[in-house]
Amino acid sequence: MRVARESDRTLMPLFLRAPLLAALLLPASVVAQPAIDFAIPAQPLPTALVAFYRQSGVQLLYDAAIAEGRQSPGLAGRATPEEALRRLLVGTGLGFRFTAPGVVTLTPPPAREGALELPEVSVQGARVTSTMGSPPPVLPGGQVASGQQMGLLGRRDAMDTPFSSQAFTQRFIADQQAQSVADVVSSDPAVRLGDPTNNGNANSFSMRGIFLGNGSIGFDGMYGLAPNSQTTLIGIERVEVLRGPAAFLAGMSPSGVGGVINLVPKRAEAEPLAELTLDYLSDSRLGTRIDYGRRFGAQQEWGVRLNGQYRDGRTSVGGQNQEIGAVTLGLDYRGERLRLSADLGYQSLQTERANITITPAAGQGVAAPPNPRRSFVSPWNFTHFQDSYGAVRAEYDILPELTAFAAAGTSHTDWNQVLDQGTAVMPNGDFLSTANYNQITIDRRTGEFGLRGRFRTGPVQHSVSLGYSAYWAIRDSAGGLALSSIPSNLYNPVFNPAPFLPRRTPTKQSDTVFQSIAIADTMSVLDERIQLTLGARRQDISVSNYATATGAKTSGYEQDVVTPVVGLVVKPWRQVSLYASYIEALQQGTIVAQTYRNGGETLAPYVSRQYEAGAKFDLGVALATISAFQITQESGIADAATNTFRAEGEQRFRGTELTIAGEPLPGFRLVAGAMFLDAEQSKTQGGLYDGRRVMGVARTNLNLTGEWDPAFVPNLTLSARAIYTGNNYADAANKQSLGASTTVDLGARYVIERAEARPVVLRAAVRNVFDTRYWTLYPGFSLLNQNEARTYVVSATFSF
Repeated sequence: MRVARESDRTLMPLFLRAPLLAALLLPASVVAQPAIDFAIPAQPLPTALVAFYRQSGVQLLYDAAIAEGRQSPGLAGRATPEEALRRLLVGTGLGFRFTAPGVVTLTPPPAREGALELPEVSVQGARVTSTMGSPPPVLPGGQVASGQQMGLLGRRDAMDTPFSSQAFTQRFIADQQAQSVADVVSSDPAVRLGDPTNNGNANSFSMRGIFLGNGSIGFDGMYGLAPNSQTTLIGIERVEVLRGPAAFLAGMSPSGVGGVINLVPKRAEAEPLAELTLDYLSDSRLGTRIDYGRRFGAQQEWGVRLNGQYRDGRTSVGGQNQEIGAVTLGLDYRGERLRLSADLGYQSLQTERANITITPAAGQGVAAPPNPRRSFVSPWNFTHFQDSYGAVRAEYDILPELTAFAAAGTSHTDWNQVLDQGTAVMPNGDFLSTANYNQITIDRRTGEFGLRGRFRTGPVQHSVSLGYSAYWAIRDSAGGLALSSIPSNLYNPVFNPAPFLPRRTPTKQSDTVFQSIAIADTMSVLDERIQLTLGARRQDISVSNYATATGAKTSGYEQDVVTPVVGLVVKPWRQVSLYASYIEALQQGTIVAQTYRNGGETLAPYVSRQYEAGAKFDLGVALATISAFQITQESGIADAATNTFRAEGEQRFRGTELTIAGEPLPGFRLVAGAMFLDAEQSKTQGGLYDGRRVMGVARTNLNLTGEWDPAFVPNLTLSARAIYTGNNYADAANKQSLGASTTVDLGARYVIERAEARPVVLRAAVRNVFDTRYWTLYPGFSLLNQNEARTYVVSATFSF
């Protein structure tokens, strides 16, 4: 018996062998259908059905097995969706029927006498105005999705989006054996990691050369819910990446403006699920994960998805131990017009002898990276992060093409750490090691509500979105406490003495409120071959800072700004999408220090402006994108001549990206790309560094993740990932070169078939095969992190 791989699934049947959902049990009806232009060449039927879905928007419901091995004659010309589907199915023996407006179920050929008849199954397509239910279909190969959440604009197919994006699927997450969000997004050429390990203080990223903190990771479209330091992937279905500024789409980010990373929570599928995964990470981390999902109710309208994880043991770094525990619960209801969901989660991550950052001495060369297996950190260093969150979301279809939505959530973070900080690092490895004690708690609340609708004015189709969003964060801190300092060396470390840690109580450090209202209209003509998006968001920013010792308010910030968006998509052919866009990002401006003549002045929010143009190609077997962009990022600088501080600093990022994802050849899948970036300090204080490269940003990033199914060994898959990052600098003067680096990961996956039982999936991988040593830079700061040591990862997944 042949085991069906995830890559064998078409774009449309994302959830296979599923009973019909409630919305599909409506009385069959066919509404008047306008004729549209189709261009679908003769090809295998599963691929033809994908093209039909994209060109018509009609939801297709079928079992993947009835489409496999069949050929479609294709069609070209103008036809109604019903006529087009009838022509696509000529010679296949399949039939179809409308089970609801805009919903079609394919039917298999009549069963032979005595043959076993397959149960009717379906894939639920999402309403145009909805963001809930089944996510967008996957591309051939199953590793990347064909679309994703675009903030206020809702779910969009990549071919209809005037921005650059990529959505990694659960299959990609599982097959990469990813431990955190960082392990996934590092496969994107626009993304580089500030900390390439999962054993340090926090994940941080640069996207298109610009900083993006872990606090800017969204959960189900909202900031303020994902774990604040390092985000594991328990309970996560997809990881969506939107490259570049996105203030209009997602609102103001709490931490960085390089782009948006959004996590899509898992939902119960129509087929019952029960999985147990056992894993091992070197040197001795042993763990287990569970994934349980069921749907209930007369029409399977209720769903529950439970995920859990526990792992503990020594890492690949000498003397370092890590313990992680996490649990998530996702509930949902799918009614005819009402959709509801709720998510609860908890994560505890504790690392003993956690990795730290170091700072090179000014004007000195950069020390060579030490052996990553030998820690230069004091043995008693530790970090402990505990995060809990809850969120609810609702949608209601007021009319067939008018949906109201609302969502709210809350989270709490306890952050407790004692870490060395390495400063004044000399080329020979000498540095000053200072131990610091931090206790922080963060309480965040977030919410949104609005409307999404579609209507026509003559020949113009409008997709309109109106929304309000808010984010509140209260940060309490006991204040950083310096414990001790001692001269040390990266290669022959001397450790700080074990400290006494006094009991302290965190008090309010800051209070942040972001509120905004936004509206957008995507106008399309000629069967959506030309789409123009116009929109604006009014963003209000309120930040108060407090002295932790006294509780007195030390400063306050109140500003508002309007940020626009303009996007254009033109499809000269169905398989080609040309696009251009303008969008911005926002950062809190500076409250000028009293030492300047304009002391006390509140500067307007700093604005990052992005212009982008590109082309996307639906190759049938893959999706390819080429884009060019320019981003200018404002900052504050001092004017020595007038002794004032103004928002007149600027960095400029000009780049080109090329990406491709899919299965270009049977049994060969890839996610690959390149980014060529000219990042320049264009306006610096006194012109001192004008024309120098932005620190921590390479000119060239190359990524290749590939899989191959060798025909001579059934059920075996070999995989590899290579990441190249060009030379970059640790200082603004471009004197401290970090050099280029290339890392290679290798892996294998084998499916063990079991008679009358679900298969067992074995996975094994080696990360950083050649044990490459390199530094990475915390974006925007002269803080260096060391690479991950060679690590072995093995897992076995059992399905019941």
